[in-house]
Amino acid sequence: MSLYLSKKVMRNDSLRRAFNTLAVKTFGLSFEDWYQKGYWSEFNTPYTIFDGDRAVANVSVNQLKILCQGKVYNGIQLGTVMTDEAYRNQGLSRYIMEQVKEDWEKRYDFIFLFANESVLDFYPKFGFERKEQYQFETKAVPSPGLCRKLNMDSLHDRQMLAHYYKKTNPFSEIQVIDNYGLLMFYCCSFMKDWVYYSPEYDAVVIAEQDHNSLRCYDVYCDKRDERNDLPGLLSSMAKAGTKRIELEFTPYDVGCFDRSLRGGDADSLFVLSEGRETILDGGKRLFPSISHT
Repeated sequence: MSLYLSKKVMRNDSLRRAFNTLAVKTFGLSFEDWYQKGYWSEFNTPYTIFDGDRAVANVSVNQLKILCQGKVYNGIQLGTVMTDEAYRNQGLSRYIMEQVKEDWEKRYDFIFLFANESVLDFYPKFGFERKEQYQFETKAVPSPGLCRKLNMDSLHDRQMLAHYYKKTNPFSEIQVIDNYGLLMFYCCSFMKDWVYYSPEYDAVVIAEQDHNSLRCYDVYCDKRDERNDLPGLLSSMAKAGTKRIELEFTPYDVGCFDRSLRGGDADSLFVLSEGRETILDGGKRLFPSISHT
């Protein structure tokens, strides 16, 4: 094998194609459309091992600005962790992780990632600690108002989303900011039909409605006040028959929501902080699902 590590994948057409081939094989998704539409930025850096012209393993480094209670923290989130089946158990992921730690550990406040149940024993070997997360729900009282689904194939509606994104989410205690490209990874793919505008609340909401629940991923609008409350906004979007409203972020006003430990090992949070206290420690929070990489 002629293995080598590249940190210059996205700007190189042939390397990027090989990276996307591995992503499709592993996750069933490609980053090519996202890249071609101009949403990729240098804040996302794949560390990819190649065997000749074939991508065989990867860990992507994502530099994030994380706003928590009025203060901005600099974090590194690792994502798109994948190894071709034919190259597993050869230490490739370990090698990449060691390179990532060497390059970034001293430069940022903390490094974190989300892992599935098959690798829960892997990341503690590098000093990562598993952290609990909590979920937030409340009873729905549907009071349907006027809202319009935004068309993510429309330039006008994408510009509208970008405008409201800059307002941030005034209801969220912890959120990623200044990363419109990450948002559009979701809103140009499987969340493209979940983006709505409420003229009543002058807010853009990303939410998924099923037969009896409304799951809200993010909200972008002006500062919260007595006229702009989160339960009221989401109730105005809920269809008749909706029983529960579920949040995929941590609300400032937790008194309006039932909080419970988020169970399961499908998406477990791991943090590397080398003994430093971070915003992901304690607090019974949920890191925004729409900001997973």
